[in-house]
Amino acid sequence: MEIYTLDPLLRRQYVTDRFVSAIWTERWQSYGDFQLDLISSPQNRSRFKPDTYLALNKSNYVMRVETVEDDVDANGQKLLIVKGRSLEAILMDRVAFSIEGNTTTTPKWIITDTPAAVARKIFHDICVTGILNAGDVIPFITEGTFMPASTIAEPVDPITLEMDPTTVYEATTQVCSSWDLGFRMLRRGDLSQLYYDIYAGSNRTTAQSTLPPVVFAPELDNLQNTKELTTIDSSKNVAYVYSPAGFAEIYAAGVDPTTNGFERRVLVVNASDITSDNPNVTAALNQRCYEELAKYRVLQAFDGEISQASQYVYGRDYNLGDLVETRNVDGVTNNMRVTEQIFVEDQNGERSYPTLVLNTFINTGSWLSWTNNKAWFDLDTDTTSVWNNQP
Repeated sequence: MEIYTLDPLLRRQYVTDRFVSAIWTERWQSYGDFQLDLISSPQNRSRFKPDTYLALNKSNYVMRVETVEDDVDANGQKLLIVKGRSLEAILMDRVAFSIEGNTTTTPKWIITDTPAAVARKIFHDICVTGILNAGDVIPFITEGTFMPASTIAEPVDPITLEMDPTTVYEATTQVCSSWDLGFRMLRRGDLSQLYYDIYAGSNRTTAQSTLPPVVFAPELDNLQNTKELTTIDSSKNVAYVYSPAGFAEIYAAGVDPTTNGFERRVLVVNASDITSDNPNVTAALNQRCYEELAKYRVLQAFDGEISQASQYVYGRDYNLGDLVETRNVDGVTNNMRVTEQIFVEDQNGERSYPTLVLNTFINTGSWLSWTNNKAWFDLDTDTTSVWNNQP
């Protein structure tokens, strides 16, 4: 690992490649963080001061030094412990509210658009245009990305987001966590450019043919010590939302509206703050339901250790927000979302690995499984299966 301090124009300045230990974590739907434990030398103390910005040779993210501690370990060695968060944390220092809003007559900022467009507008108005104050504009910022385009489609149905004054960070994470979107602020080399992006990620499972698949499995020698967990103890699949302006019944994504009996698990949502003064009551009630149902999903966990000898490289074969595939020895398959990438260097050497969170749990033999994900045209030349003779 090589960590660089950056100059005021975000260009690499000094390189440090010797650490007692280093942990650098990047995340999909939140800010990342880091901790460096270094020898407390005059050179290190002069380079790693609060408000210094850092870059990693294997990454496009930027970290900000926020805490510096001079300490002595158990062996009497003087250590410099440096901690901080990624540049996305600056969104916690920006207020999300419309300049046209009056806290007496219009106490909320109301935006109606697709989820990604809502998140982009919040950032654009506050951090690019500076509608509240020109000082809120983030230096070097460009909207969009230089990363490969996402292959997962963004949600297309419009939502209505009603916000009391809050931070840009809280508003953005609320939208992204509800609608499977990520956000990132990336540095483009030494060009003094930062790119801010709302993105859906790319599908790199075997269920698609656009990109080379990324598969972690014991037989590929890149996945070991797997374990599985499935629980429905707190899951809900339909929400009844009550408000002074009306009632709505909303089903979770992928749930059949005819679900009944023992399979029907109802969540009560109190939306007393949504009144008839709202310009779009239906959209507001629907949005509140989707946000609450997102907290009560079926928990299906599939865990395992990814080998350091894996053939897949972060930044080349997959990125944050991408869907990858994992399989266990019984053929149980999961589509997993890459939510973190962690870089570590210590006395045990250098290593890097992703954190994967379940996106789709696929049982062996189901139509979603990798051996059965065929459409009829895939069987046109099949001469051995009875499926070839079906109408």
